[in-house]
Amino acid sequence: MGNIVENDDLVRLLRIRPSILKRLAGDEHADVSSMLGQVLPVFDVYEDGLVWVSLIWKRQDGETEIHAIAVDTDAIELVEKASPRSSD
Repeated sequence: MGNIVENDDLVRLLRIRPSILKRLAGDEHADVSSMLGQVLPVFDVYEDGLVWVSLIWKRQDGETEIHAIAVDTDAIELVEKASPRSSD
């Protein structure tokens, strides 16, 4: 079944679907592969259960690059629940 997560929770990425990695080459493949094992914030959860995570890279030339991928809930481990938002 997998983990139940919500936006802003922190999760550790345990697996990336091979179909995602097959479509990437060069730096993109290296970047996305490097997400494995990292703790990442959840920024969206689809009704079908897919969980979206992302990571930002600062390049030597000063540019910023972001990659986001959708993963199944059994491919993540919950690290920390998001802090409850105050309703002030």
